Amino acid sequence: MKKLLGDVTFSKKSFTNLDAVFKEFDKKEFLALVDRKRSNQVNQTLFQLIQDQPEPCFLLAPVLEFIERVGSANILEHYVFNSFELWLNHCSTLSFDDNYRIRAKIAGKFVDRGEYTALFPIGLGKVFEGTHFVTAHKSPDLDTTVASFWGWLDAFAARVGDGMHVWNVPGGPPASQIEIDLIFRTIFGPAVFTHLVKTRSALHVTGSDLMNRKGMLLKELTGQISEIDHDRDQVAAILVDSQGYYLGDWRSIDVEGVRDVILLISTCLRWFENHLNLRFLEIFAKETLHFTDIEPSLASLFNLKISECDPAKEFTKKQAKKLIDFLVLVLGLSNGLETTFDELFRVIGNGYFQGCTQITSSPLLKNLFDAKGALIGSRPQIMGFLEKAVTTLNQTVIKIRKGLEGLDIALKIKNEVFGHYPTYVSVRSDLEEIKNKMGSHPYLTVNYPDKNQMYPVGVIHASDIHKNILGTVSLRDFCNREEMSIPSYLEVISVIDHHKSTLMTSTPPFAIISDAQSCNALVAKQAFIINDRNSLGGMQAEAIDKQLLEEMTSNTASSTRMTQKLLRRRLVAKTKGQFYVYSEREFIEYLHFLYAILEDTDLLTKVTPVDVEVVVELLNRMKSITLGYETEICSIDNIPKDKYFAKKAAAQILQNEDLYSLYRKVYDYREKEVELNMQLASEGKASNFFADTKEQNGCCRIGQTKMFANNISFFEKKADAIRKVWIEKAKAVYKDRSNIVLHIHMMSTIVSAEDVYKGIVAKPIHKDELWIWIPTDDLAVERLKAFLNAFQNSSGLKNNPIEVEFWGDEKGELERIFKESFPRVPYTHTESPYSIAILRYNPGSLNSRKAMVAPFLPN
Repeated sequence: MKKLLGDVTFSKKSFTNLDAVFKEFDKKEFLALVDRKRSNQVNQTLFQLIQDQPEPCFLLAPVLEFIERVGSANILEHYVFNSFELWLNHCSTLSFDDNYRIRAKIAGKFVDRGEYTALFPIGLGKVFEGTHFVTAHKSPDLDTTVASFWGWLDAFAARVGDGMHVWNVPGGPPASQIEIDLIFRTIFGPAVFTHLVKTRSALHVTGSDLMNRKGMLLKELTGQISEIDHDRDQVAAILVDSQGYYLGDWRSIDVEGVRDVILLISTCLRWFENHLNLRFLEIFAKETLHFTDIEPSLASLFNLKISECDPAKEFTKKQAKKLIDFLVLVLGLSNGLETTFDELFRVIGNGYFQGCTQITSSPLLKNLFDAKGALIGSRPQIMGFLEKAVTTLNQTVIKIRKGLEGLDIALKIKNEVFGHYPTYVSVRSDLEEIKNKMGSHPYLTVNYPDKNQMYPVGVIHASDIHKNILGTVSLRDFCNREEMSIPSYLEVISVIDHHKSTLMTSTPPFAIISDAQSCNALVAKQAFIINDRNSLGGMQAEAIDKQLLEEMTSNTASSTRMTQKLLRRRLVAKTKGQFYVYSEREFIEYLHFLYAILEDTDLLTKVTPVDVEVVVELLNRMKSITLGYETEICSIDNIPKDKYFAKKAAAQILQNEDLYSLYRKVYDYREKEVELNMQLASEGKASNFFADTKEQNGCCRIGQTKMFANNISFFEKKADAIRKVWIEKAKAVYKDRSNIVLHIHMMSTIVSAEDVYKGIVAKPIHKDELWIWIPTDDLAVERLKAFLNAFQNSSGLKNNPIEVEFWGDEKGELERIFKESFPRVPYTHTESPYSIAILRYNPGSLNSRKAMVAPFLPN
C-alpha cells in the first residue's frame, strides 16, 4: 500500500532503562535526601541520559516525559522544563559549547550558531542578557501557537539569552483545536502543555529570570569574618548551614557594625588581661605568700562586673546599648553589663578557659607550694610560671576574640543586636518585590523553597535591576507591545508577523513583516533557509549522488528544481561535519507549519501567493523525507502567475491526495465538535463556541466561529438561543469593562473536506452572519457609526448582497444608525427583549476577520 503523509505516525520516544532510573529515585536513601540534593541528582541524571544518547537525535519528547514523571512520582515539587534549564545554566558547570550541544540534542538541530541569524539578531556571537520570552498573542489560535513553539525551540537551541528561554501561550493553547492533540500532545506528550509552556496574559520577569551566580560565595558558620574580603573579591557572601540551607547574607555593609560590637567586648577583655597580669605580679611580690591567698585575690578581679571596668565606664549610651544587647541576646547573659568577668569567660571560653577556677587548680601553680600551702618555688620557677600564665592568658584572649569573629557570632550580632534579619527573594518573586526589598543592598539572595526551609540558587545584583533592559522577547503572529502588555524593560528583538505592526525598539530587531495569510508561511521560509544549509532531508550521501545523475538527464522544471535541491544536499554532505538536522524533527516541524497554514487560511480559501507556494514546498519536503529521496508530489507550474494564481493554485493543491489525507481527519472531527459546542452554547453551558474572541483597539470585542455546511441545519435550530447567550456575555463584559462598547461576532462557513478534495462547489443554501451589539451609550453609537462607515470599504462586501435583521424595539437606535450607513440594504425586524443587528451575506465571502473586519474597527 502506498503510504500517504496522513498515515505517517510517530512512535513514542523514551530514554532507555527509564524504569530502572526511577526505581533508584524511589529508594529510601534517595528520598531521605534534602530537596536540594535530590534536585541536583535528578538534573544530573537527566543530563546524563541526554549526554549518552547518540547523535543525531531529537530528545524533546523523552525529556518532557522524564520531567513529567518526576512530578507525578512526587520526587520533586514544581519541577518543569525551565527547572532543568536553570540547572543547566547555573549549576552544571558546563562550558558554553557543551551547554549548546546539550540544547541541540533536545531541539533535534545542531547547527553553527550563526545559522540562527535567520531568526534572531545574534550575529558575532551575541548573547542577550536575561531571560528570552517567545510569546503567542492573546486568544491564541493554532497559527500563533505553532509559530511561537518553533520560535521558542530555536531560541532555546541557539541560546539567544544567558538566562532561561520561555515559551508563552496566553491562557493556554486553543482548546477547540484538534491539531493541539494531533501534532502537540500525540508527538510530545501531555507535558508539552503542563511542564513546558507558560500561560501568562502579560510578560514580566521574576527572581529566576534575573538571578545569576556571579560572585556567589556560600559560607558555613564555621568560617571567620576575615575570610571574606568583599572589596577584593566582589563577592556575594551567603551564609548556609551544613546542609546548604540559607541562613542569611554577609554583606560588606555588615562588617563595620559587627566589628564595632566585637571591639567593645574585646576592649574590656584586653583591660581584664592587663589587670590580671598586674594582679599576678602583685600576688608574687608579697614577702609572704600562702596558697590560700591566691584565690581571693584573683576572685576579686574575676567577680568584677563588666560595667566596673574602665573601658565600659567610658562607653557612650549607644555603645553601652550595643554591648548589652550583645551580652543578653547573643551570649545569653541576662545581666548584661552587670555580668561578671568570671561568668563571661565561662560562656565565651569555649572549653579552654573557664575563669578563676581554672587558674587556681592549675598544676603549675600548685607545684610552687608545699602540702601546707607555703611557697617553696624558687625565683626561676616563679618567673617561669608567670611567663607561662601571661602567655597562656594572651593566647586565650586571642582565641576568644577569634571565636567572637566567627560567622556564627557575626550573624547573631547582625540579626539580634542590629535587627537586620535576612532579606531575600524567591525564584517566583516579581520585579516590584525585588526592587522593594533591594533598597540599598548591593545584592539579594534568590532562594528556592524546600518545605519549611530555603536554599540559595543565585543572587540578583542591584546594578542588574536598574538596567533599562532586563530581558528580551520574540513575537510570533503579532507585532505590538499592547497585545501582550510587554513592559518597557523587555526588549523585542525578533518579529515574524503578517499583520499591520507598531513597534519601537532601542536596537534594530530581526523583523519579517510580510503579506501572507498565515504567519507560519513566513516562519517556514526561514526554517527552509537553515535546514537547506544543514540537512540531508533524510537521504544518504550515496543516494544523493545517484539521484543527481538521474535528474540531470531530464529537462523539466521539476527536475531542475530537484537538481538544485540535490546539489544543495550534496554540498551539505561534503561540508556539514558534525552538524545535523534530525530528519524526524524536520518532518514534524513541516507538519506543524502545514496544519497551521491550513487552519489560518480556512483550508486555503483565503490565501496569498506566499501561502500556496509554501504549502507546495512543505508537501514535497515532507514526502521526500518519508521516502528517503527527493521527489515532487505537488506542483503548480501549470498555473499562470496572474491575479487569480493564488486561488487557482489553492484549488489544485487541495486535490492532492497526500494533503487530503492530512486535512480530512481534522475536518471530520471539527464538524462533530462544532455541533457539540453549538448545543452547549445554546444551553448557556461552558463550550468553545466563543473561544476565538479578541479585544482590540481598546474599545472593541470581536469573535469568530467557523462551521461547516453540514452544521447549518443544526445551527438554524439553535441560532436564537446562541445569539441570546452571546448578548448576555457582551453585556457582562461591558459591565466589567465599560470601555468595550462595540461587540461583534462572525459566523463563517467552511467547505467540507470531501467537497474540497473533489472540487465540488456547492450552491449556497444559507447566509453567513455578523452580529453587532452595543450598549445604550453615546460613545458606543459613535464607535458603531465609525465602524460602519469604514466597513463599507471592506473587500468582503464588494458585490456581496447584504441583508440586515434587527432585534428589539421597532425603529430602535441600531436600525437608525444602519440606515444612515447602508441606505439601500434590505431590512427586517424581529420583536425581542434583546437588541442586536444581524448582517447576512454570501457564505465564505467575508471569511477573514484580520483582513476584512479588524482593519475597520475604531480606536
